[in-house]
Amino acid sequence: MIKIKNLSKSYGEKKALDNLSLEIQEGSIFGLLGVNGAGKTTLLSILNGIITQDSGTIEFFGLDAKKDIKKVKSLSSIIPQHLAFYEELSVKENLDFFAKVQNAKQEHYDKAIEVNSLEKILSQKASTLSGGQKRRLNIAIGLLNNPKVIYFDEPTVGIDPKSRNEILDSIKEYKNFGITVVYTSHYMNEIEKICDEVAIISQGKLIEQDRVENLITNRSSESISIEVIYSDNLESLGLNVINETTIQTKESELFATLELCKKHNISIKQINYGSTNLEKYFLKITGDCDV
Repeated sequence: MIKIKNLSKSYGEKKALDNLSLEIQEGSIFGLLGVNGAGKTTLLSILNGIITQDSGTIEFFGLDAKKDIKKVKSLSSIIPQHLAFYEELSVKENLDFFAKVQNAKQEHYDKAIEVNSLEKILSQKASTLSGGQKRRLNIAIGLLNNPKVIYFDEPTVGIDPKSRNEILDSIKEYKNFGITVVYTSHYMNEIEKICDEVAIISQGKLIEQDRVENLITNRSSESISIEVIYSDNLESLGLNVINETTIQTKESELFATLELCKKHNISIKQINYGSTNLEKYFLKITGDCDV
């Protein structure tokens, strides 16, 4: 597994990571959630050896990630948000080039093509690919070195829903190859769909880490969320406000909450019992909405 202990990183007076500790299990799909500036990118950069931490340690499957950074890099791959291939080359020419650079084995080359469903477009020029096909090529290049860990930094930005689902389905298959995935996304439904476990980071600190199903069921089993028409006086009424259109309450307090809403002319759209989703839970514990 990856063990991160007391990791800190500052840029001048700003603390990007503040004594952060967490563990990522081998063979899991691990989600990183946090608002812009929470420290996600800094953490990925340190894990990939792009920058170094000020203090703290990272144990990468038994290796000291700082001392053995070359070995760690050889066992890792990061799939960036931007496209990192040559538009003027065909899909096959791109794969051939990056396979040669990475000294990739034929079996890993073939697996990268198969998992990302590129067989039918190998001869196609990269510039003519759809957004989803370009993303799949980007991911395939990252698989050529047969990584033990793949870091995904918002890989589905700007693509259609069908292509997004295809990419998410392919990522879920990586577990069958024993690959550990670390995944960041602005789409919390993606995290819910593919991740086994999630760490929520705020201002460089770990707020909570748990399995996805625990975050969206156990934490909310006794709660009821009430969706209302926007009202600017929810906070002043002493209600447990998740965001500007959602109130959370307990079953024992439901009647009093509804009476309070009625008294102040707050229109109710919907009442949800006993369950929530990751986005609502995130908003509840962080108070942030710019993920």
